[in-house]
Amino acid sequence: MQIAFRLGTELTVATIIGGLLGYALDYFFGSKPWGLVVGIVFGVAAGCLGVYRFAMKLTVEEDPENKDLENQ
Repeated sequence: MQIAFRLGTELTVATIIGGLLGYALDYFFGSKPWGLVVGIVFGVAAGCLGVYRFAMKLTVEEDPENKDLENQ
């Protein structure tokens, strides 16, 4: 449950931060709504990358065959 909560939170927070940064760019440059759209897209991409990295880290730690390779 803790892992699922962390992954969901990481994806949500990255999307919100990307949206806020895009909104700020829109405010300063007057490019509504393109900054927001681009910010959300980058936020989702960053969140997915973070979730992927964490999932791969869990996979490597749980795979017994990889533990033999790490000890060499």
